[in-house]
Amino acid sequence: MNDKIIKCVVTDLDDTIWDWLNMWYGSFYPYFKEIKTRYEIDDTILKADFKKLHQKYNTTEVSFAYDELTSLSSANKLDIIAKPKKGKSIYHNYNSNKKSKLKLYDGVLETLVELKSKGVLIIGFTESNAFFTKYRIKHLGLDGIFDCIYSPLDTGIPQNTHRVYDDEFWEPKLTEIRYLSKSTKKPDSEILGIILRDFKVKNENAIYIGDKIDRDIRMAIDTGVTSVYAKYGSEIDNKKYQLLKEVTHWTSEDVAREIEFQNKHKNDEITPDYTLNYSFNEILSHFSFSSYQDKLNIDLLPTVVSIWSDTVKVQQHFNDIGLRIRNLSLTAFTFIIATLGYIIKENLIFNVGNYEIKAVSLIALIGALIIWCFLFMDKNWYHKYLVGASIQASCIENKWNKLLPELNLSTSISKQSTYQYYFVNFKSFKKFGVTLNSNKRFRFFYYPLIGVLLVFSFASFFMDSNASKDKVKDKQVIFLYPVTNALNKINGLPQNKYSKASTESAKKGLNNISRKTNDLTNINKDKDKH
Repeated sequence: MNDKIIKCVVTDLDDTIWDWLNMWYGSFYPYFKEIKTRYEIDDTILKADFKKLHQKYNTTEVSFAYDELTSLSSANKLDIIAKPKKGKSIYHNYNSNKKSKLKLYDGVLETLVELKSKGVLIIGFTESNAFFTKYRIKHLGLDGIFDCIYSPLDTGIPQNTHRVYDDEFWEPKLTEIRYLSKSTKKPDSEILGIILRDFKVKNENAIYIGDKIDRDIRMAIDTGVTSVYAKYGSEIDNKKYQLLKEVTHWTSEDVAREIEFQNKHKNDEITPDYTLNYSFNEILSHFSFSSYQDKLNIDLLPTVVSIWSDTVKVQQHFNDIGLRIRNLSLTAFTFIIATLGYIIKENLIFNVGNYEIKAVSLIALIGALIIWCFLFMDKNWYHKYLVGASIQASCIENKWNKLLPELNLSTSISKQSTYQYYFVNFKSFKKFGVTLNSNKRFRFFYYPLIGVLLVFSFASFFMDSNASKDKVKDKQVIFLYPVTNALNKINGLPQNKYSKASTESAKKGLNNISRKTNDLTNINKDKDKH
């Protein structure tokens, strides 16, 4: 037995804690075979179709997204989910196999429980997407046994996927999930070092367990952590592995990068410090374990709650400011629309030199700029402060809610802030939806307001500008009604009523004034000659 006292166990998950390859093959192969046989699709074509699907989502675990397989007809896709008179549909059978074939290796659960009872810090580090990792943690009853799991962010689940449970259902209640970059690949000694620093664990007090010599063991050695090789998980069935390679999510760039890495290190000798030949529980005979000392101090809980409360108040403050900005933007938008309505009614025009600029076009553009300023201030100013406060509150909750589960407000709000919005909320139209988060909600709120104003500005170029000129002429004519009536009285003609109906009479009056003025001018000229 090693003399080192181990306080932290960092372990790979797939093919170390559970048998991932057997689960994948046991569910995918019957699914693939049934589709191929029932719909008479060429083996090569169907494999290429699945490979394209897997590459799109960067995982071989989205085979359930049959709706995106181009080799299937619409009738085939409906048939896949159709429930037969006896048994299960193809789709249902695939999901059932994924559950039934997912199993822990022998001795894993008992060993983890024993380590937990000794107060050992247990951390998982995987390349698998967070969604599928959380699903397996919950399904296998490991929630709370692992203290924390580091996993890459999800690449997204196909929108057309039928879900029996929402995301919240598979969210671990006790195990903390910390997200890594989507591009995270082992071996990455930097991330393993970060994990140990996050929990203030010295290298000599930690071990790393994994089933891949060239990835897991190399990473542990490069980090300076005791390496433990899970040999029992590396024994690969060639038939299963061959199918996996044929439909892999790895792109040609990934393969080229892997070949380059292997060639670079082909002469390196990688020897693990310890080997688990048959079972995970062999680590109990190799090491002495003791409690991880940096445990949460329950005496600090009142102080932590006070700090958390102040953080939530700051969060509420910036959220309130954001709502006020949006209310102001709606008020400004309403005022701008009313102004545009008046301008259109009056058909106002600005004269700049020899050019005429329609007021509606200019005011609409200014209005769009005003709304954009509200958007900029809301999204890039106060919302950033809100996000910062939310992250800080979530950090406190993630760290302390094991002692006080009710300390979960900000985390719950964050989870609920991302949801699926359906434009038509009927079952048959569920595919017409979009996943909304805080950034997308900004677009849904502000972009329509800006769009409406830009439409006003653009449409103004097609409005008739002659109406304003006619209005001016009418006003000139109406102004001259008293003059026209005076002339009519002198000439013994009937008086015109003060209305638009007398426009022609007013024009005649103007012509009479002009003619008489010319006559007087000519008489004066003749007198001057004589």
